[in-house]
Amino acid sequence: MACLLACALTLTACADLPRVDLGDLVGVGEIARLAATPAVVVPGIAPTAAPPTVSTAMRVKQRTKIRVGIRYDAPPLSRVNAGGELEGMDVDLAREFARRWLGSERNVEFVQVTSQSAPSKVKNREVDLALGSLIHTRSAEAEVDFGLTYLYDGEALLVRAGEFADFPSLARRTVTYIDFPSAVALGDAQSTANITVSLQARNSYRAAVNDLLAGATDAVAGRWRRLRATAAGDPALAIATVFTVEPVAIMLPHNDSDWADLVNLTLTTIIADGTFGALHQKWFGAPPDPIETIAQPAALQLVSLPDSITLRDTLSVIRQSGVVRVGFDPQAAPFSVADANGEPAGYEVELVREMARRWFGNPAQAQFTPLPADQFAAALDGGRVEMAIGGVRRTGANERVMDFSITTFVSADTPLAIALPTNDSALRDLVNLTLQDMLADGGYARIFARWFPDQPINEIARWPGSEPSIEALLSPP
Repeated sequence: MACLLACALTLTACADLPRVDLGDLVGVGEIARLAATPAVVVPGIAPTAAPPTVSTAMRVKQRTKIRVGIRYDAPPLSRVNAGGELEGMDVDLAREFARRWLGSERNVEFVQVTSQSAPSKVKNREVDLALGSLIHTRSAEAEVDFGLTYLYDGEALLVRAGEFADFPSLARRTVTYIDFPSAVALGDAQSTANITVSLQARNSYRAAVNDLLAGATDAVAGRWRRLRATAAGDPALAIATVFTVEPVAIMLPHNDSDWADLVNLTLTTIIADGTFGALHQKWFGAPPDPIETIAQPAALQLVSLPDSITLRDTLSVIRQSGVVRVGFDPQAAPFSVADANGEPAGYEVELVREMARRWFGNPAQAQFTPLPADQFAAALDGGRVEMAIGGVRRTGANERVMDFSITTFVSADTPLAIALPTNDSALRDLVNLTLQDMLADGGYARIFARWFPDQPINEIARWPGSEPSIEALLSPP
């Protein structure tokens, strides 16, 4: 942190960090269309004291509209155009949800949010979901759930096509940045590459890109989503490098698995039938990158979802018992199997034992019970086990009866994960954040390599941030 602060102060001394003039970002032409526009302020929705057992689906059915929190300043995903209208890929995506769930794209209400306010508005159920380039961060997990990652953002570098292949080739050249996160990313990149660049600030993407095209700067640092859309619209420009990669996902209320299923399975269908690809092409000028989705998505309608939620508090059980009970399929090698002595072994068995070691200080605190895979859902629902393993596939049918951790393996394009009880966000957070810790310190890679030495590691998306800690999640509230 001290190094980061010193870097920020040095950058500030070299060039005063500008205040972004949103008014300067509205104009004509392709670059202006992709730039941020002034936020139109609309009256906020007063928080309602909806009981936590009332489902999101019931609230949507009652009002016959979905209430969507959306950023007004995240082009090309969401922005207010010169005519004062919301537009962007995420705006179109929300309208597509309304059309599929409620029969018309007009059955949606948009509520302005920011990256900072979106989690609280979802948590307080002022909105049913939120989007607009919202990053799946570790800290936000404490307040909301996230749907499938459908895009990646981050800090990137735009250059004139064919002139610079990467960041090191810009040594002693001029690089323009627009805002503070880009300046920090440039500082980190200079330290990593052991080079220096000449930094200059601009107060809008439009001005910075115009400088680049005119030869007044050699590169522009900024948000990857904006720069890739700009590059797609002009063959004279190209992305030279991506400094940071951040997963973008839809924010959803905690402890409402049925609503999350509706969002994720609908998104999967939108991707599978080509609608998402068409939207991405419309707003980014290019097809989307491959996206991990749910295999064999089951048809799911809003009207079929229950009006109430059965809440769970599995973490209290784990805290009190000091163990985690795990159902495992003894015939699911190499993920879980009973060895010659009847003891559990396998890739997922080792993952769970490592979790128990980090939670309780002892891998033996994971207690395994052999179960046929077709009994996993009932055992989780009945509280007989807290987790279930054995190469469980994330299919539409399984999503309707169980929740899942982050994907830990992909087999024939089908994601596999640890099965968990429904409507229990706190337990899923504990499991997922432990996997994030294992990813960060190399524990995950070591276990994967032991069981799959000839395969490339199954990549897990890294969530920015370091809090909350595992210790905080395990501490009594």
